[in-house]
Amino acid sequence: MNVAEIVDQIDSELIIRLTKKLVSMDSQNPPGKCNHHAKFLAEECKKFGFETKIYPLDDNRHNITVSFGEGERDIVLSGHLDTVPIGDSSNWKYPPLKATEENGRLYGRGTVDMLGGVATLIGVMELLHRMDIKFNHRIVFVGTADEEVGMLGAFHLQEKGIMDAADCLIITEATALKIGIAEKGPYWIRLYVKGKSAHGSMPDVGINAIEGACIAIKYLKEIIPVVEHDLLGRTTVNIGSIKGGEKINIVADECYIDCDFRLIPSVNRKEFDLEIEKLMVRLSEEYPCTYFHEVLHAVPALSTKPDNLIIQNLLKWSNKIAKHPPEPIGLAYATDAAALIPPRDIPFAIIGGGSPSLLHQDNEYVEIAELIAAAKIIAGAIIDTYGKEK
Repeated sequence: MNVAEIVDQIDSELIIRLTKKLVSMDSQNPPGKCNHHAKFLAEECKKFGFETKIYPLDDNRHNITVSFGEGERDIVLSGHLDTVPIGDSSNWKYPPLKATEENGRLYGRGTVDMLGGVATLIGVMELLHRMDIKFNHRIVFVGTADEEVGMLGAFHLQEKGIMDAADCLIITEATALKIGIAEKGPYWIRLYVKGKSAHGSMPDVGINAIEGACIAIKYLKEIIPVVEHDLLGRTTVNIGSIKGGEKINIVADECYIDCDFRLIPSVNRKEFDLEIEKLMVRLSEEYPCTYFHEVLHAVPALSTKPDNLIIQNLLKWSNKIAKHPPEPIGLAYATDAAALIPPRDIPFAIIGGGSPSLLHQDNEYVEIAELIAAAKIIAGAIIDTYGKEK
């Protein structure tokens, strides 16, 4: 049986069933309760003869690993177990916490981001085990908690040494079956502005911190490095929120803005932060307000070489099954790869069913055919790259 015939043996019903069950268990983050997901996967995977281990972050948030094989090196497959909130349920056509199958799609929170991707990976493992494909590696699934807020689950597992023997990492975030090999790194700062209060009828007596913040926004955009990445383009910034002032008739003496920078891999984070610190000094010297900032959240930008054999085989299978050109893509969003990989240099790929445009949206859905196709692409590439008998 050749590799194409093997991947055609993927258990599509297993992937559908697991997706439906996982979506039916609420893991909206916050609070991100996913201990029931980890327990369910452990029970299911033990039926296949896989080894499982649960790693609690706390009483409600659990990571899980699932593995089989005897090799000294690992092929790591990863997906997160938490989802974003459903928002106003009245905006949903179908119940958000129940996977509804309709016209070849599964609707519900987490179908595309990324409980369907988790089910895809378990389907890959079940196929490789059932077909008795021989490897010099262990196959390891890593299910993480808290990806949607702080990636605490992935950081926790990285500290536990989960990636110590990894030869590659594959994450099934939504890419519409394209192969992502680079991702931007979120760098979130809060910029504080201090002014002086006064009566609103006498603004010249005070120093308006809101006006000071508006001045700062212009300069924040100007310090973005001009360097570009082939797949990711330039670093970007989004001013996500602004808060300041007490009443319409009081000059605001305090204000802050939250800034979401997305850095590309070639931007040194420490050097960039130094530029921000210099800007704070400059603004404080040139304008009557006082400026300072703090870093709220930071994970590194990543990229991997396209000529890695696992990447080349993923591109080949993506072309074969999804008809995409054999060219990698970059992702504007971050994944658990940013927490799992550093400080090592491990080849990684992001590939999953579903469109990135559906992430965090009402009426989230995934095409069932894409979940199955993603499983075939990943399984084919793993066999071609690491299989002892092809």
